[in-house]
This record gives sequence, C-alpha cells and structure tokens, in this order.
Amino acid sequence: MKMNFKHILVIFLVALLGSGLGTFGVMSYYNRSNTPSSGTVVVNEVEYTNVEKSDFTKAIEKAYNTVVEIKCTVETSTSSSYFFFGGTTTSTSAGSGVIFSSDGYIVTNAHVIEGLTDEKSIEVKAYNGETYGAKVIGYDSRTDLAVLKIDANNLPYASFVDSSSLMLGQDVIAIGNPLGLGISCSNGIVSALEKEIYINDVYMTVIQTNAAVNAGNSGGGLFDIDGNLVGIVNAKKSSQMSTTSIEGMGYAIPSNTVINIVNELIANGYVKDRASLGIRVAKNSSYYVTSGVIVTGITEGSGADKAGMEVNDIITKVDDTQINSYADLSKVLDSKNIGDTVTVTLLRNDKEITLNVTLQAATMN
Repeated sequence: MKMNFKHILVIFLVALLGSGLGTFGVMSYYNRSNTPSSGTVVVNEVEYTNVEKSDFTKAIEKAYNTVVEIKCTVETSTSSSYFFFGGTTTSTSAGSGVIFSSDGYIVTNAHVIEGLTDEKSIEVKAYNGETYGAKVIGYDSRTDLAVLKIDANNLPYASFVDSSSLMLGQDVIAIGNPLGLGISCSNGIVSALEKEIYINDVYMTVIQTNAAVNAGNSGGGLFDIDGNLVGIVNAKKSSQMSTTSIEGMGYAIPSNTVINIVNELIANGYVKDRASLGIRVAKNSSYYVTSGVIVTGITEGSGADKAGMEVNDIITKVDDTQINSYADLSKVLDSKNIGDTVTVTLLRNDKEITLNVTLQAATMN
C-alpha cells in the first residue's frame, strides 16, 4: 500500500505526541509522589544525630567549674655564685586552686603562696570570670597544702572520693592553670599509688599520674572519671637540670590527706594534732654542717625546751634514725604520737649530748 509524504508525517507526529504525553505522565506521577507537603523545606538528604557525650566530657563538665586560677606576689631568696651574698626578689606566683565548699574555702598548695609579700596581692579568678581577693586561713608546709577564703556564696565545689580506693591504670583528669594561661584539662591514668617522693625538703606520699601537668597546675585538681576529686596536683618530674627528657610523671596529694589537713587548717589555722619537738630548724642546714639539722628556735614550754635543748644545737639522730635533713626529721616525727618520748642525739660545741624529749601537740606550722 502506498503512502504519500503527508501520511508519513502525520503518523510521525502522532507517535511523537504520544511518547511525550507518556513521559510527562510518568514524571508527573513521580513528582507528585515525592513532593514534600506544603510548608516543608528539604535542605539535603543527610541525616544528623546527636553525638553522645563521653565519660571524660561528663566528668569535666562536673569538675571544671570547681577549679580556680590563683595569682599573688611573692618574695624569693637569691644567691650569687661569685660572692657569698644573698638577697630577695619579688615575682608573681601563678597557680591553681579547688573550691572546697560553697561558701568560698579554697584548697591550694602551700608553695603557691610561699613567701607571700602581702595578702592583698592574692587574686582568685573563678569559672565565671569573676575575680576575688582572698584571705589565708592557714597552710602546712609538711603536706604542701594551704587554705584560702574568698567572700562568695553558692559556689560550685568539688566532691571528694576516697583516695584509698584508687586502682592502678584508672582514668584520671588533671584540671588547672598551667603556665598561668587559664584553666585547661588533660587526661591520663593512675601510674603509681602511695609513691614516696622528696620535695620542698620533705618526704611525701603521693599519687603518680601521666596526665600532663606543668608549672601553674600546682594546687589544681586530679579527678576521676566521675568528676570526683582524688588529689591535689603539687609536683612533676622535670628535666630542667638534666639532659634526660622526662614526661608523664606528675604527682598529687591524695584526697584523704587533703580532707584531713584542710579541716585542721580551717578549724585551727595549723595542723594541731601532730607530734612535735617544739622547735624550728634550718631547712638548708646542709649548707653549714655535713650532717644533722640546726635548731634555730625553741617554743617556750615545749618538750624540747623542758629537756634543755638550745638554739644552734645540731640534731644528728632521733632514737635510732640518722638525721641528715629536715625531711629526715619530719619523717621520723610523722611516725610518732603526741606523748611519746624520743631520744634526741645532738652536737653542742662539738660535744655529743643525748636528751629525752616528750612530744607535744604542734602549736605552729
């Protein structure tokens, strides 16, 4: 059957129109089935979910606001390597503190305020940026703890946990004011329990951690993964005088010690229930004698006074323990009780003398 050009053109146009209408129908159906309801805007097809907070995040949220920055003006002694003269210099001490109670008691390290020139120079900066002046309630060099008081109420304060329950490898967080640059956090583990170190002329039993701590962290908190305070950071191993690089060896005073000492300082201004000879000694005795410690002061009516001890006596032994430093003397006295009688061996004008001294309660730091 013959078909002219007009017939072919008509058939082609009809076919083309049918194809277009079919495609339009399919697309219209697809668009209707996928068009959002009125008033809804689709930005993209990525699904967002809330990120769950880690245990570290929760712990820091709980503990962070309980740590403060501390600044004060202190006086330190200097000496010359060319002439045997010494002097003093004034500088700013930057450290940390932990709020102990809602009414403004703050625990820090004694060495943060050591050599304080003027109580009015103390500045405490809280979590909210508020700054306060502070009063020194008391300090204890033997445990390197001090208590300050600011005029504030309803403060967030640290919750303490029993430090004797700590375990090796347990997660901990150090929060403080490193280098005086503001509060920051670092994490690590408990590296050692009941570690004995020699620092600031005393022996101390501390917690060791590999959490990063630096100058300025002193007085800050070491917290567990629940945000509870387990210790007050007070020292780290330093490579300043050595070619050996030392990292990850920080120390903190256990919370059980902190609670006992802080309560004593708040109540008395010093640690009252501590056995004492009733003397002051030169912490730098080794500059002047090869062994022993030099007595520089005696409290009237103390055990040492009643036994006949004198200023400039050199104590070389307590009972059977050799005394070569202030730390040795402190350590042996820490093992004694009020009322105990100890045998003190000393040198006076190059003659050895033995005295029996009954220990009394301390009346000073």
